[in-house]
Order: sequence, then C-alpha cells, then structure tokens
Amino acid sequence: MKARFSAITWVMLAVKSLGMASVAGTGEKADPGDSHSAVAPQLGVACTGWHALCSGVTDCQLSSEGVDCDCWRVNEPYIVMTSEIQDVKVKRMTEIRCTNRHPCDVDEAPVCGAINDGRYEVEGVNYPWVSTFSYRGWCGYYDPKACDPAADGYVGDFYWAICDGAPCTETENPPDPDRPLRCQCRLEEGAFIGVKNSCTGENGGIISSVPLWVWDFENDTWQVPVPGYDFVKGACDSLHSDAFPE
Repeated sequence: MKARFSAITWVMLAVKSLGMASVAGTGEKADPGDSHSAVAPQLGVACTGWHALCSGVTDCQLSSEGVDCDCWRVNEPYIVMTSEIQDVKVKRMTEIRCTNRHPCDVDEAPVCGAINDGRYEVEGVNYPWVSTFSYRGWCGYYDPKACDPAADGYVGDFYWAICDGAPCTETENPPDPDRPLRCQCRLEEGAFIGVKNSCTGENGGIISSVPLWVWDFENDTWQVPVPGYDFVKGACDSLHSDAFPE
C-alpha cells in the first residue's frame, strides 16, 4: 500500500507542473514559452491503472497497417501525451478539460477514464488496451544511444516505431507469453534514441522509441521534463551514502 501511495504521490506532484513537450511526436521541439502565453492543452496527463507498455520493445514487426509491437500488460501510474491521443472525441475532451492554466490532476483527464473503461475508440473500434508511458523495467533498458541514419559511418536501423497512444488488443497465443498485447504503432524514419545501447532491433524487428532530440546525451537526462525520472534513475543506482557538499 505504501509503495502504491508513493507512486501516485509523485505523479500527482508532477502533473501539477506538467509544462512539458511531447516526447512522442516527430515534429520540432516545442517552445516551452508557448504554453504560458495563452491557454493551451495540457501537454501530458497522468493516470493510474492498466495499460500497454511498449517502451522497451526492440522487435516490432512491419505490417500492412504500420508496425505491430508485442507489449507488456502493466498496472501502475502512467503518462499520456495529449498530442498522441488517437481517439478524436476523447482527445478533444481532454484538450478542453485539461489546460496549462487549469491542469488535470491524476485520473481527472477524460482520456484516463476512456482507457480504464475500454472506451478508447480508433476508426470506429473500441480498444480495451492503450499504449502509454510508464517506468516499468526502465533501469534494464534505458541505456540510450544516439541513432542518426544521416551520420557518417552509422550502423543500425533506418526505421523505428512510435507507440504512444497506440490502440492494442490481446493476442490469443502470443509468441512471448509475458507480452500478451499487440499494439498498432506508427512507423517513423530519421534520428531516434536507441535502447540497450543499440540502434538495431532484435529478431529482425525494429525498436519502439522516441525522436533523438528528446534525450540530452551530454548530461544524460531528458531534454524535456518527464515526471518521475529523477526518482527512477536514483532507484537504479547502487546503495551508497552521498558525499557532503564542500
């Protein structure tokens, strides 16, 4: 109970200051000042409950519809980027209800209810599962690598998958029983962040990732505020006492 309370607490604190750019889209960096000059949709909302997690997937497969990624089924706090919501009606409701001036608290965003109740609709179909961002397994796969196909001597994939906001369904006989959800992700090309210190997918597949500019390799951190990252990164460090400041 204490662990769940702590997890929800950091989300609540973070969501009140969510002036962050989307880590999912392939467009240019958002200007942080834009969200303060006028009323704008809250760029990220926090929810709790079951969701699909595709962040660490490295073997997504190309399909006629885009990219299929077999993902984990996770029950913990998660973040939804409003720009990536594919349910048109729910996206509009969330943009109106949750703004930079009046941000939604945890589970207050309409998209949270749609996901939790299986009412997330894409092209006339209700999906019981949706891919969102959370930190399950972060310490094992986050080791980021700059992957830029335009760079001299580049070795790695030229395509990658974006899964934020993707609709998902359960697979009857999944190849990996621990990843029972198949998500319909979008195919992207260009520079991206490799995981596990690699730019190449596994088993002939491609990596589920985000654009390269999202990560600050010089300082080993996100270029945009991502709720909870500092806590998760600290949890991955070895147990030790910090030195007193000089």
